[in-house]
Amino acid sequence: MSWNLCGIELRTPLVTASGPLGWGEEFFEIFSTRGLGLFIPKTVTYNPKIGNPPPRIEETIGGVINSIGLENEGIYKWLKLEPLYRSLDIPVMASIAGSTLDEISKLGEIINKLDYIVGIELNLSCPNVKGENWSNNPSSIFEVTYTLRKVYNKPIFVKLAPKDTPMLYIKPAIDGGADGLTLFNTFPAYKTISGGLSGPAIRPIYMRLFREVKDKVDVPIMASGGVFSASDVLEYLNLGANAVQIGTAFFKDPDIAERIYEELESFLEVKNRDRK
Repeated sequence: MSWNLCGIELRTPLVTASGPLGWGEEFFEIFSTRGLGLFIPKTVTYNPKIGNPPPRIEETIGGVINSIGLENEGIYKWLKLEPLYRSLDIPVMASIAGSTLDEISKLGEIINKLDYIVGIELNLSCPNVKGENWSNNPSSIFEVTYTLRKVYNKPIFVKLAPKDTPMLYIKPAIDGGADGLTLFNTFPAYKTISGGLSGPAIRPIYMRLFREVKDKVDVPIMASGGVFSASDVLEYLNLGANAVQIGTAFFKDPDIAERIYEELESFLEVKNRDRK
């Protein structure tokens, strides 16, 4: 299995969704990249960010609500991970967010100089922060995407929120210079905390929204939302996804990407055998 994502060669269509594996230091000390085609670390901001007060994680039926709030140590701490990212045998795409256009521009300028980073996922839609969620306003989506496009030369994937009128928010991203899309971020939810719902419960909703937009856009799309098995991946691929992100499933099984990859290989072997 080999895949091309805006000129980025992936050995599999499986991508880590930004967030669950952090910046990768602890994960890759123990687990391999087998099964993965692309690593997207947790979102980085220009300045260090404390995040939201606890409690920040809550389990619910069919998923998890998180209210982390994009906690991270900022771009200059993230840059120190260069040796790790160079050592991986898969490409690395940065995920960035910012509360101002100036922060987005500065992040783009810095990352544009990094030859070991193959692209940027522009996180405009984290539902549990104030300031970094640009995706509720189509004109803001255009403005922030265009700001990054002016300073960044490699592929930009804009990560958007699930909306009932998705094209209203997707078109400004493409018009602003996005090379691709990540559909979608977590779903705004509440149980005893407010945050973003992820996990199997959201997948049917996201598949419906995905179907609404796929035939209306000409850019590659990474599907994200509720993937826990090879059949989930195949459903997204059959809808036209160019790659599929795995997120919350890593909490249940850190080897999930390898298991899904092996299941996909077995499926393709059977399919090819049936053709003969």
